[in-house]
Amino acid sequence: MEPQGTDLDITTFLVASIHDMKNSLSVMNALLEDAVRLVEDPDSPAGKQLGQAIYESQRINDNLIQLVALYKINEKFYPFDALQHDVADFADEAIARVAPLAGFRGVRVSHDCPPGLLWYFDRELIFGAVMQALRNGMRYTSKQVHLSVTIEDEMLKFRVEDDGPGYPTHMLVAQPHPNQGISFATGSTGLGLYFSTVVARLHHNRGRIGETRLDNGGALGGGVFIMNLP
Repeated sequence: MEPQGTDLDITTFLVASIHDMKNSLSVMNALLEDAVRLVEDPDSPAGKQLGQAIYESQRINDNLIQLVALYKINEKFYPFDALQHDVADFADEAIARVAPLAGFRGVRVSHDCPPGLLWYFDRELIFGAVMQALRNGMRYTSKQVHLSVTIEDEMLKFRVEDDGPGYPTHMLVAQPHPNQGISFATGSTGLGLYFSTVVARLHHNRGRIGETRLDNGGALGGGVFIMNLP
């Protein structure tokens, strides 16, 4: 028998729980980052384990934020806000955000973007998608991840490349990503790619819609994540 007088909205409960988990993860991230500063040798076993713990904690935090954003987008109350931004400043901040962890993991992150480039996009959503791509590159890279931003065919193109093994064939064949399944073998849910694809498609201008694409090769020979914004 169900309790009388209760009308539990499970979705609202889950979203509230996600917010609570995200707050706890933020505290844990701060504690881990404090612990990292006490490690004299990042290449020691303890240092490497701390670096991996920070990476995984940040990845979970990103996933939780993506879930909340997708919920709000699906329910049509996300405050989509496409404003003009300096793209070079945007790229600088993205690289600066991942640089400490990259240095701790022995990964070199670099970027290039023409100065004075201005573009309209929702900064928070695109920042989340680019950070997802950078951290994904750091997960699979050998030692280098590169972000480039250019304009091609009147579209703003973000490219995140790494020198890792590249994307598996089934991911390249299954593009676009919204209907991608999950893999119990690898632990991949496809959430990051789904989020990036939804975010890109929210951006449209003059009949053109944003898009994402995966590729292999590029300048570094590994995986390549591409996002085009009109």
